[in-house]
Amino acid sequence: MHSRRFFLIFTLLYLLFHIPLSNAKQLPPAKRIVSINLCFDPLLIKLVERARVDSLYFLSANPQFSSVSEQAKKYNLNRGLAEDIVPRNPDLILAGTYTSPELKTLLKQLGLRVELLELPRNLDDISTHIRRFGALVDRPAEAEVMAQALEQKLAQLDAVQKKTKPVPGFWYSSNGVVVGADTVENELMTRAGFYNLALDKNIIGFKQIDLEELILAQPKVLIIEASDVQAFSLAQEYVQHPALRSNNVKIIRLPSTLSCVAPVAAGAIENLMQQRQLLPY
Repeated sequence: MHSRRFFLIFTLLYLLFHIPLSNAKQLPPAKRIVSINLCFDPLLIKLVERARVDSLYFLSANPQFSSVSEQAKKYNLNRGLAEDIVPRNPDLILAGTYTSPELKTLLKQLGLRVELLELPRNLDDISTHIRRFGALVDRPAEAEVMAQALEQKLAQLDAVQKKTKPVPGFWYSSNGVVVGADTVENELMTRAGFYNLALDKNIIGFKQIDLEELILAQPKVLIIEASDVQAFSLAQEYVQHPALRSNNVKIIRLPSTLSCVAPVAAGAIENLMQQRQLLPY
């Protein structure tokens, strides 16, 4: 009796651990990919042949939000609505964590394949994010090349940055909002050779501060990204304030938007480092 029980247990364990992966259900490569997430589109454009990309999210064609706006204009665009997506009969829909739950549920109920992918929370997450994305769109080798290139570039930039003295400043965005700890922007600043004065104020995430408080912190620089440069906002009024000029606060403007950091992280750090080297201190 005991020997029979042992045989059954042994057989189950053998089957559990020795079924070849090739027997697992494999989905064929998607031929009609629809993205309803702004931050997936740069990776789609860079990694996937255009014939397989059926539609991108419409904000990707807007330079205020997208680093690939000119390329995106050559694709079909959607507004993330069911009436835009369903008639295209996609075999893969790429959605983000914050995509409308009702939309995702509806698309799944209609039998469409919806895949969710979380965006990177910090710079170390980006290469993992790229590899996962590559696996989803059946371009793992290309994604691996991109991820390794990013890791090598970040390592090179880190080696250079360690030789510089950090310059104090704020990452400044619309309506007088500064960026604090637990943000990608704070990482970009630090790795580019700046010290984020928002940390002295125990700011986590994003917080609005008035101009007087900002000046009292004695920043040497304000970093402003493209999405804020292009749009009229209270932040732009602050930047022109005479008090900043009288305190010799330098303005550093990033040329590309960081709404989606994965494809532009290394370039943003490199640009910040170059502008850091031009400062008189």
